[in-house]
Amino acid sequence: MNVDHTRSKTLGWLGALAAASLLASGQAHAGAYGLAVNELSNFRITTSAGALSLAGANRNASDSAFFQGGVAVNPRAVNTGPAANADVPQVCSGSGCTGLPQNHYAPTTALEFARGDAHAFGNMLNGTGSTVLAVSEAQRNTVGAASATAGDTLTGSVNLTLSSAGFITFSFMGRRDLRTSVTAMGDKSNVSIMDIFNISCNSASPVGCLSHANADGVIFQFAPDGDANNGSDINGNHGAGSLDPFSLNMTAGTNDPSTGRAFTNGLAQFSLTSNFALAAGSYTLNFSKSTRTDIVVIDPVIVVVPAPATLLLLGTGLAALAFTRRRQPK
Repeated sequence: MNVDHTRSKTLGWLGALAAASLLASGQAHAGAYGLAVNELSNFRITTSAGALSLAGANRNASDSAFFQGGVAVNPRAVNTGPAANADVPQVCSGSGCTGLPQNHYAPTTALEFARGDAHAFGNMLNGTGSTVLAVSEAQRNTVGAASATAGDTLTGSVNLTLSSAGFITFSFMGRRDLRTSVTAMGDKSNVSIMDIFNISCNSASPVGCLSHANADGVIFQFAPDGDANNGSDINGNHGAGSLDPFSLNMTAGTNDPSTGRAFTNGLAQFSLTSNFALAAGSYTLNFSKSTRTDIVVIDPVIVVVPAPATLLLLGTGLAALAFTRRRQPK
């Protein structure tokens, strides 16, 4: 029997086994997560003189969720009329939806899902004000390409009447919670929030209203951007009397596992006062609020992440190959 040939063949198989083990030692587990929470409480509108009244209020809410490979959920909307609250059922798609509570505005522990939820309630003219909340959240933890999207919007318009000329103030407690993360390079997670409030002229507004307005008829606007010296008022900066601690109009995202994004803030006071007195009469108050989450998971790639045992096997294989080469006949 040719002992050298048998030994060479055996050691050659050891080298091949080591190489195969190294290649199979690690496969990326793709996944992505996104959360956008947008909460306002004690939202109030006040005036420096006289009284304010509201009429003809409409609040419209819609939620949506899309989960690739899951049950599609179409957006739902409701026009709540002058007095009712705006609260449509949470929508959720994916295998992790069971048991998720309605009107839950915090991260969940579910996997493989997309959900959207929003509602508004309360009176913005009384001492406790109104509350407006919105959340969109999605997660994929899967092998293979996949995507999920969640979103919601709350919009409204109210006829606002001033009994006498006065400055208008918007004030509320606001918080945000934006989180994005991925587990493999190339996966994507993007989230966004938006809050815009304004007062505009209407057909019953006092003469001269449009002289203060922009091209859209807006005379006063608050879109918190985190700049304490600029309340995003179309009529100029408010260096004093404005509170704008962080942005409630922003987008965050990542496609790199090493650069997850998180912007998490507790409730803080926001306020802005118009820099001119509005004449007595009728105006339109408008608000728009939204959250959105978009995640995309790509096909995972094979990566080399050798464990210590694999490295030992590889070393054995390389040594075997080297020994075999030395034993070859001249």
